[in-house]
Amino acid sequence: MATFSNKLKDLFAPYIHPSIRESIYHINLQSNRAFTLFMSILESAIFIFMIFFEKGIFGEPFVLLMCLYAISTSLLFFFITNYALRKSHKPYSRYRFIYIAYYISILAFGMFTSFYHYSHGEQMLAFFATEFCVASFLILPPWCSILLIIGSYIGFYGILFAYDGAPTVNLVNYIILTFLTTAGSIRKYRTQATELERIHRIETMNEMMQNLPVHDATTNLKSRYALRDDFTSYQNHPIIVIMLDIDDFASINETYGTKTGNEILSNIGDLVSKYLTENAAYRYGDDSFLIILQDVDVDVAMQKLSRFERSIATLKIPETEIPVHSNSGYSHGTPRDEEDLRLLIDAAAAKRREFS
Repeated sequence: MATFSNKLKDLFAPYIHPSIRESIYHINLQSNRAFTLFMSILESAIFIFMIFFEKGIFGEPFVLLMCLYAISTSLLFFFITNYALRKSHKPYSRYRFIYIAYYISILAFGMFTSFYHYSHGEQMLAFFATEFCVASFLILPPWCSILLIIGSYIGFYGILFAYDGAPTVNLVNYIILTFLTTAGSIRKYRTQATELERIHRIETMNEMMQNLPVHDATTNLKSRYALRDDFTSYQNHPIIVIMLDIDDFASINETYGTKTGNEILSNIGDLVSKYLTENAAYRYGDDSFLIILQDVDVDVAMQKLSRFERSIATLKIPETEIPVHSNSGYSHGTPRDEEDLRLLIDAAAAKRREFS
């Protein structure tokens, strides 16, 4: 039972991160501003057309009043929405009822116009067009979609039924249209919320990545996080990727302490800078190093690596005669994108494991 109630809650009132809700409020206000401006222009144009070509229609009860109501309502909500958007230092949640109030107001106009057409034997386009706009332009929470859309469909049918029993309305089609419009609105909300949540996660991760250190103080080399900024310098250039590991580094730390381990790392960092490269070497893990040699022949790179390995062979654990051992592997290619570089790194790491 609890599971079913949770599913219902997730369907009609899903949890949305506050920042995402704020983004939805902002999008709705922007949509409302654009739509109220469009409706103001459209309704004014229709009003002018009626003055010149269908002046007789103003003799019908409430027609002139409703035309002025539609124009003034759209203009009023345009200025209110524009004011809300200009006050960007305030949370948009303060103005979240503006667009709902406007659509309720314009729904009343749509109902009146469609009822007028219905009573004259014409099609009821205004009401259904308004409902379509609600589902298309607004991002309403599911519970709000149900109340606003289903409620207005029921209310309008009740008006028609009270008038003449609504004999020309196909009730089955009317119900299907009601649920399709509501389902479309709910789906739009969930799709938009999911997309905004994805963007929010990406922005959060990017912010975290920006705050990660790009320099490793122990080895005086770059950290692996600097690789994201350096990638463009490797893109579409022939490179040789070398992966280097220190053997049994965890045991060295455990036996001799982290101070000794850091000293070994510092010495290896110096040797990497001296024999391989100063600008394209990264501490890739606790005991692993990534070296990228750019625009260098494989033979030249192997000579560099050979000199480095001879130098590291003389390295010993401080205050002992125990040598420090390492293993390395390499790959080469021309990366077109970050995935290509990742494949080259993986290939170098795999060859390193083969040599070890």
